[in-house]
Amino acid sequence: MKAAVRLPLVLALAAVLTTGLFANGLNLNGFGARAAAMGGAYVSLADDVSAVFWNPAGLAQLKKGTFGLAGDLLIPKSTYEVGPLSMETKNKKYPAGLLGYFQPVGDRVVVGVGAYTLSGLGADWANPGLESVLLSGLPAGSTVTPTVQAYDWESFIGSVTLAPSIAVKLTDMVYLGASANINYGFFQMEQWAQTYTLIAGPPPYIFNFGQSELDVRGWGYGATFGLLIKPSDRISFGLTYRLASKLKMKGEAEVENMPTFGNFIPGNPTLDEESNAELTATSPMWLAGGVSVKPVDNLTLAFDLQWTNWKKLDLLTVNLLNMGWNAIGKSANHLDLRWADKMQIRGGVEYVIGNLALRGGYYWDPAPAPDETLNILVPGFDYNSIAGGFGYKTGGLSIDFAFEYLNGKKRTIAPGNAMPGVYTMKIMVPILGISYAF
Repeated sequence: MKAAVRLPLVLALAAVLTTGLFANGLNLNGFGARAAAMGGAYVSLADDVSAVFWNPAGLAQLKKGTFGLAGDLLIPKSTYEVGPLSMETKNKKYPAGLLGYFQPVGDRVVVGVGAYTLSGLGADWANPGLESVLLSGLPAGSTVTPTVQAYDWESFIGSVTLAPSIAVKLTDMVYLGASANINYGFFQMEQWAQTYTLIAGPPPYIFNFGQSELDVRGWGYGATFGLLIKPSDRISFGLTYRLASKLKMKGEAEVENMPTFGNFIPGNPTLDEESNAELTATSPMWLAGGVSVKPVDNLTLAFDLQWTNWKKLDLLTVNLLNMGWNAIGKSANHLDLRWADKMQIRGGVEYVIGNLALRGGYYWDPAPAPDETLNILVPGFDYNSIAGGFGYKTGGLSIDFAFEYLNGKKRTIAPGNAMPGVYTMKIMVPILGISYAF
């Protein structure tokens, strides 16, 4: 029984931590239309409301009470090919965004609160019959019961961070800032629950667990610290350190044919279709540094390095709390991700003409997941991403627009790994931002 429902829970858990809560996969790589248009090279600039995400020290640059919001619309498209089967995700759009209000207190202190959706996305596969391909290696004469269908493979993922913040201008050159991060994450998933061999045969007699669902959600707490140094009006350095945050998630796991499975076990135990599930996972630490320069008055160039401690997600455990499931040996799942720490490289440019600003950017975002752990619910790609946009400012009103295009490098996973096949991913992200300084 131990292997029977391992795969769906493992995939769901990994999707929570990869695409749901942090970078790479189906995830936005930052917030704010100006920042996004400059490729996310914003740690050394951070002079608007989005600084609550990029570098809270930058909030000390605000001279007036400022309200800002930015709305992002993620439009992913992914394909998967294995053997004769080719499938792709349905056309869906996933919203994300940021808002906040920050108020100067005296000449040197700024306080306020921001909130942002670290993710708001997922995957919904148009499934032409993936299960038949996954079962194609069974010996001739094998019996599978109940009958296998084309099941739903779908996930919806999101997380929201509430970040009360304070920033201080220590001197004309040095700024410090900090945010307390209150994180709420959720994940919903539907997929095939795979099979369990009742009689090895030959020919084998195999039980089909049918559709499975997982719904977990919970809270985590952390903090972000920022430093900004501005030796002159033409150069700025930034450093941001986001602490790791433990997320304690609770919810339910459901396996469609689990009650029927009890009929195939000695003693015919009564098994529930649902089990309570618990997970404690660590959202990894993030460290970023950047520099920006103004070679001429109207031109700004920015460059960032941003590093994520992905190795913290090496081994994770889902605890299943149903007594009946526990009695047949299903009490926990262990997930070996074997991820590697990765560094993003980002660059951006801005040119100002009167009230209008033109922007462009690029970033390289390598996948932390090795071939051994990749599958259709844990998307991990090396992204070459380009961005561009513009901004218009009049009085205290600023309106900004950005567009990101994330081109994932095709991955070909060899047989013998978790889910072999050919994977592709592309994501388009239009972003609109509005702010007003009172």
